[in-house]
Amino acid sequence: MVAPQALIFDMDGLMLNSEPLYQQAWQAAAQELGFTLETELYLSLVGRSSAEADRLFVEMYGDQFPVEVFNERWEAQWRSLVQQQGIQLQPGLLPLLDWVEQQGLPKAVGTSSLAAEAELCLGMAGIRDRFTTVVTADQVTAGKPAPDIFLAAATLLGASPADCLVLEDSNAGVQAAQAAGMSVVMVPDLQVPTATSQEIAQQIFASLHEVLTWLRGL
Repeated sequence: MVAPQALIFDMDGLMLNSEPLYQQAWQAAAQELGFTLETELYLSLVGRSSAEADRLFVEMYGDQFPVEVFNERWEAQWRSLVQQQGIQLQPGLLPLLDWVEQQGLPKAVGTSSLAAEAELCLGMAGIRDRFTTVVTADQVTAGKPAPDIFLAAATLLGASPADCLVLEDSNAGVQAAQAAGMSVVMVPDLQVPTATSQEIAQQIFASLHEVLTWLRGL
């Protein structure tokens, strides 16, 4: 693979250790409403947009699932958890961002979170000022695994999709990168890479430290 001309970073799970907070909030909200959100089902939703999750909940639990009330409750739970616990960076993120900036490579965030959530997370984690371009699920027509988020990020960066490298932790994100015509590396967090992800990804790494070592060698 040739060296990328621009990088697009996923947020939750890739840069931020935030997925456990979402899982706790979603499962608590479901329980309050009398539903059991199994861990396996939650993990299958990692990387997907809230709209896609809503559709799958109705498919799983039926039309009686109160989507709007659930979304209100999990967001309230999540915001409380974020305020209590803060948001930690994934190991290796800061050295990687330092290197990308030293190389003068354009970079963006491409996340399935909504804009309000992304702003809060990036701000609390102390990295909002590292990115001038942030694309969220509510800014595009379709969330991951559709390519819209990544294509919008490339457009804002002024980069060709073929010249972009996506860094992802989720299988849906890997599929979205492929659909966008971009190269992708995966750093799994909560999800195990599927056979499809293993075929699509240029590399699968255990940490962002390994991503940096690999990029330096390109």
